Amino acid sequence: MYLTREEERILAGEEGEARAKALEVIVKVGEAVGAERLIPIKHAHVSGASYMTIGDAGLRFLARLAESGAMFSVPTTVNPVSYDVEEPGAIPMVRLSPRIVKAQGEILRALEAMGADLILTCTPYYTEVPRRVGLREGDSVAWGESSAVAYANSVLGIHTNREGGPLALMAGIAGRTYFYGAHDPEWRKPRVAYRLETPKVLDETEAGVLGEVIATQHRDEHPPLLDAPLGGEAALKELSAAVGSAGSLAMVHITGVTPGDPGDMIEEFVTMDYGDLARRMEDLAPGFEPDILYVGCPHASIEELRRLYRALSKAGERAGGRTVVSISRSLYLQALREGLVEKLKGLGVRFVRDSCLIVSPFSGSARGVRVATNSYKAYFYLSKKGVEVGLAPIEALPKLVS
Repeated sequence: MYLTREEERILAGEEGEARAKALEVIVKVGEAVGAERLIPIKHAHVSGASYMTIGDAGLRFLARLAESGAMFSVPTTVNPVSYDVEEPGAIPMVRLSPRIVKAQGEILRALEAMGADLILTCTPYYTEVPRRVGLREGDSVAWGESSAVAYANSVLGIHTNREGGPLALMAGIAGRTYFYGAHDPEWRKPRVAYRLETPKVLDETEAGVLGEVIATQHRDEHPPLLDAPLGGEAALKELSAAVGSAGSLAMVHITGVTPGDPGDMIEEFVTMDYGDLARRMEDLAPGFEPDILYVGCPHASIEELRRLYRALSKAGERAGGRTVVSISRSLYLQALREGLVEKLKGLGVRFVRDSCLIVSPFSGSARGVRVATNSYKAYFYLSKKGVEVGLAPIEALPKLVS
């Protein structure tokens, strides 16, 4: 692999042993995939920060890094953790053990000691981070949250591979990643096009199911080209989350949405029928009255909160009292300023910041609990953990409560 003089100097340890080790990891991974050089990154987003995800082994790894003097060399943010840091009891049906609280605190202190910005959200694109860092179309980053990776590439035109949490961590310390995959403009040009024949604009749940279909069907190494009418920001977020959870796609080139020229490399055209999508929606629809209505996987947007308030206002406090919203602390403060928090809490809604039902101890405490959500990603992961889950758009969720 070709290295610049600066990269050779870092690898030689002239900027500290920790940064040299981090760059060594990036170089070895790059060589393994055939990358010929490295590129600087403007930002890193580290996943796998929840103690429920990484356990004691991950905690020890981070603690050793921090003790060695490792520091992030580019702005670096962090994914959700095991609980709401300021209100640990916010997650319903969960009793946090002192051991989890202590371990999670040590993880956060280690990351903060290395210079991380503890935004604790899976939607860094909703926060002030892109503006503060100056992220623009074509910039390279190293993000480790699969839904954010797909959203960055597909909606924002920011370039990032789907990095594992440790690799995003190393990239943040090194300030470099390998030039491969989504960082390569040629890789970003689709060779297989999917067109959905549909009489309607897709809501977020339909977009999520469409993401499942594409993720399980697409086999080409290049991203798919998608021609489908997606109904706004929530649909784009849920499509991105679904292709990252049901499969391993880092990008979908969405006609009319994704920045950049898709090129003229299309070799195969696939037509999909809405009827197939509708039948899958029927399979996933709640066949029960839910104990919990869940919105915010990935973390909720302000527009989703507005939609939820309108829906709950018609249904009353019974539905509101069963509703849980997970959201970034940043957007929670914005919603607080707009009066949305007060309005939703007035209907009984519970807010969970910094965390979500997926990476918290919820699934271990929720045997027999029934959840209805607008998120395919929440359905995918909660159902794998033994929770009964049904899928419905925000407007339909309150109607499930009698």
